[in-house]
Amino acid sequence: MNEIEMLRAARPEVHDPASEVLDAALVRVLNDAEPSARRRLARRSPRGRILLAGGLGAVAAAGVGLVPVLSGKGAAPANAAVELRLAAAAVRAAPEPTVKPSQWVYIETKVRGVPGQGVMWAPGEDADTPRPTTSFDIRSWYPAIGGAILKCPPIPKEPKVCGPAVASTLVQQVNGREIRLALFPNSSGWDPDDQAFVRKLPTDAGALLKRVYSYADRKAGWQGFDRDQEAVEAIADLMDGHVSQALRAALYDALSRVPGVRMDRNAVDNAGRRGLGFSRTGHGETVQIIVARGTYRYLGDKVTAVKDHPGGVKAGTVLRWSAQLRVAVVDKARQLPS
Repeated sequence: MNEIEMLRAARPEVHDPASEVLDAALVRVLNDAEPSARRRLARRSPRGRILLAGGLGAVAAAGVGLVPVLSGKGAAPANAAVELRLAAAAVRAAPEPTVKPSQWVYIETKVRGVPGQGVMWAPGEDADTPRPTTSFDIRSWYPAIGGAILKCPPIPKEPKVCGPAVASTLVQQVNGREIRLALFPNSSGWDPDDQAFVRKLPTDAGALLKRVYSYADRKAGWQGFDRDQEAVEAIADLMDGHVSQALRAALYDALSRVPGVRMDRNAVDNAGRRGLGFSRTGHGETVQIIVARGTYRYLGDKVTAVKDHPGGVKAGTVLRWSAQLRVAVVDKARQLPS
């Protein structure tokens, strides 16, 4: 007889605790546990919920109500937070691939959306293009060593611009057409496309979230500023690139601490793959990060308008929908993974 059955026999008038209540308690345990204990609990969450149920039932019998949200200033609703903590534990335990400075990071994505709203314009197109491209097959090669942000000498009279001879380059093929982009310094100090920047981000979730909010706060003067939505968008941008297992785990953990993040167990990426969706609504749109069930591999993102946007874009329109099909390390630009 397990604890649930013992509780039923002793107090048959007490209903079983709801799954949301159990999830909330598990999140509190995960928050309070030491990191090593937290990982052990996270890996065996179904069993952990059963063990916790007896204590929760006793609280319920005493007439104490439990609210399925985290304590403190706020965090993701309990079911989303629990799943994100499990994702962090699973990713943290996965092997870390080795990347040499001379190598390149290859990322293959499939994206569609509204140009100028959720996606960039296709090469050679702009707002005056009668029928702009809305679907993109993108192959990108990023230098593993990263951009030359810290070592880039300024051009005379242009202190914030690097000379093309020393700037790293991003090689990209969009719908079969190749473009080369210089990776110049980002004046905001936040550049997910630069591997040198990404490698320096903290892998402690608390420190990372503090850094994310610090970046978000630079937009505090903007109309309709939503600090937590800015944080989710910054995390989504990082998820979309090549990051270490340790940093990806910290991103999941950090996302679990952002208020308003919700989970959809039947999310679909732009390639039709089903997974878990973690989303938040703000700035007139819902941003959803989609990951694979079980492995928690990043699959893509989806941005949907929840109100009318400029240019005749109606509420409900998908502004951006992506699928990250492949991420690999190769020895040179334009090389495809084997």
